[in-house]
Amino acid sequence: YGLGFIGNILSLIIFFSQEEFRHVSTGVLFILMTLSNNIHLWTLITEFLAVFNIYVYSGVVLRCRLNYFIQNLSRTMSTYLAVTIALDRLIRSELPMRSRIICTRQNVLKLTLVYLIIFSILYSFWFCPMITLNPITNTCYSGQSPIFSDFIGNIYLPVRLIIVCIIPVIIMSLANIRMLFNIRQSRRRVDPRNQIDNTNIPAVSTSIITNGRMTPIDRMLFYMMLISVGTFVVTQIPFNIYSLVRANYETLDMYTHLLVRAILLIWSSIYFGIGFYLYCLASPLFREKFIRVTKKLITFICRLRPA
Repeated sequence: YGLGFIGNILSLIIFFSQEEFRHVSTGVLFILMTLSNNIHLWTLITEFLAVFNIYVYSGVVLRCRLNYFIQNLSRTMSTYLAVTIALDRLIRSELPMRSRIICTRQNVLKLTLVYLIIFSILYSFWFCPMITLNPITNTCYSGQSPIFSDFIGNIYLPVRLIIVCIIPVIIMSLANIRMLFNIRQSRRRVDPRNQIDNTNIPAVSTSIITNGRMTPIDRMLFYMMLISVGTFVVTQIPFNIYSLVRANYETLDMYTHLLVRAILLIWSSIYFGIGFYLYCLASPLFREKFIRVTKKLITFICRLRPA
């Protein structure tokens, strides 16, 4: 969790320090997703500390209702911001002219607000008074209400699996496949071997070749998007499927269940903190910008030291 926080903060520093990144809708989406990831990591840390009887929040409202509300809201927001990133890049490859109208920072902020309202309503049930503290174990539970427990196991978890896992995986996978196809087709069109040998139109050929290549910032965003999608698929599916299966088939004893859930929860949490490190590995431009920002930061700190 600590490395995740550090990585997300470094990502935000790099994002905010690059003007061309802030002026692109995809860049704004990455900034918002990183902020949401940090919020989600905070809720996971508070839940993790509670295992060792270290409570960040006092009272049932903060510990059992608000914290779980924010945890689920931030997880879903991060997921759908990642979906929007994939769709943003797809629109840019499918509709390069119209994307200037569709893929704007204003539209990103409007859509984020819509997400926030819809998912806040979806998870508002976490504020129900049936969610309370167990006086014996001092943990959050909803066992006092069989109806509410049935709602969690038979309605909420299947719906969450569909909304937060299955639908995003399908959309992001299809968007990536289509975009990779578009890039491949574009490269074929600009391949010199496929160009008509006509010395009378050199300017047109040059223009086509230029338009067929991604700019460095576009290439960086493309790599970052692929990493985000791939990491999401690998880390989120196991936890969501296990949560649904466990709610309907209690084949494991409580100790084994808690152990398996903890392992899968930690695995799913990797997605919200590993982005920076994968970006550095996959994108040379991101590494270059990170090194540049680090040098500026070191220079600034050295200047603050007294002579």
